[in-house]
Amino acid sequence: MRGCCLLRSLAGLNLSPVQLAICRRVLNVFETGSVEGDYSAISIFADGPNNIRQITYGRAQTTEYGNLRELVRMYVDAGAQFSAELHPFVPQIGRTALVDNANFKSLLRRAGAEDAVMRSTQDDFFDHRYLTPALNWAAQNGFTRALSALVIYDSFIHSGRILDLLRGRFDERPPASGGDEQTWIRQYVDARHEWLLNHDRPAVRNSTYRTRDLAREIARNNWELSQLPIMANGTPVDAGTQAIAGGFAADNEMANAGVAGTTGEIDVAEAGIFGDNAYAAQPFAVSAELTAAGDAATLASLILSDPKIKLATGHVSGVVDQANARQNIIDVAAGLKAARSHYGTAPGGNVALDPRLLRAIVSLAQQYSFSISELAGGSHNANSRHYAGIAVDFNTLNGRSIRAGHPDLAAFMASCHALGVTELLGPGAPHHETHVHAAWPRLQ
Repeated sequence: MRGCCLLRSLAGLNLSPVQLAICRRVLNVFETGSVEGDYSAISIFADGPNNIRQITYGRAQTTEYGNLRELVRMYVDAGAQFSAELHPFVPQIGRTALVDNANFKSLLRRAGAEDAVMRSTQDDFFDHRYLTPALNWAAQNGFTRALSALVIYDSFIHSGRILDLLRGRFDERPPASGGDEQTWIRQYVDARHEWLLNHDRPAVRNSTYRTRDLAREIARNNWELSQLPIMANGTPVDAGTQAIAGGFAADNEMANAGVAGTTGEIDVAEAGIFGDNAYAAQPFAVSAELTAAGDAATLASLILSDPKIKLATGHVSGVVDQANARQNIIDVAAGLKAARSHYGTAPGGNVALDPRLLRAIVSLAQQYSFSISELAGGSHNANSRHYAGIAVDFNTLNGRSIRAGHPDLAAFMASCHALGVTELLGPGAPHHETHVHAAWPRLQ
């Protein structure tokens, strides 16, 4: 019914329920990496007043010092499963720092994961806070195409509005003022991309995947959003009811393990990532070029040729076999499967390395240099995702061994999160003091 109401009030846009669903799903991926949206997602960003750390929460990421109080009040007023426990926190949100309050964050996560009322509350909240204002702005300015609505909606989610400083960087007028709609959208996306690309804060620069993805749809003349799937930060999006690519909690093998053992919470305060209304972004971009370079052999060849990527030729255990990280990549580049070790708990045999993992490694090397200690080889826990070809261990980062206190560790782990990692463990988590373990959800 939410979509029907929006369609009735904004008929000039000519959005169908399918087009509206596609807009929501693309923004879900941009914000939390999940097509259906991760309603329980919590990240910690250093973008509060005077750059203090604050909570960002939910499917489209609202902030502790922004609109989180409104969202929680709506949920509490609904008399839902966790209403009584969250009620005492409502007057504190935005006034008393709750960023380190474990009980409050646990209640938010549980409500998002376990209570359908929280999910419906978030849907209503993010619609009236962002989607409806975006579509109203589009209608008032004469925009009628579905892709235009997506571009404008993304700006409202990412920046809080259509920024005047960007409107001053190109000449085309909005259609309501006599301009051409497609030209305005194209010039706006170009101006926004250049602004993001040259921003003085790295986290903002890393959000250019949004404008690259939107520019690709403009180049495809996908004005009705009818050419599906649409690639959103490396994830294919259609209008279906089931997620095509998983976000957090996509399976049960330690999903939501989080950074440094924080149960699904990503604290990227040191990385300078932003929250809602301040250019909130996944902290790393998957370029359109990498999306196109999809096959495993091609990606493996890129990894082998990249001087910023070092691949181990042995195992930490000292065992010598043909399942080391470098040999794994050599084999995949040759069109073969990667060998698994056959000692300890390792099952032996071979496994295909997942293109999501390979694409992420190539993407990470755009910003970092690193060493990989294990892919499919080595001995891990019996149900390890290494054995499924969907996990990687990093043991050095930007020329330094990975340890607690590494200056680039928080940003790197946030980048892994943005690239679809659902099992992310590093210093502070048991048995991960000297490396970062990143794994993707199982697809079967």
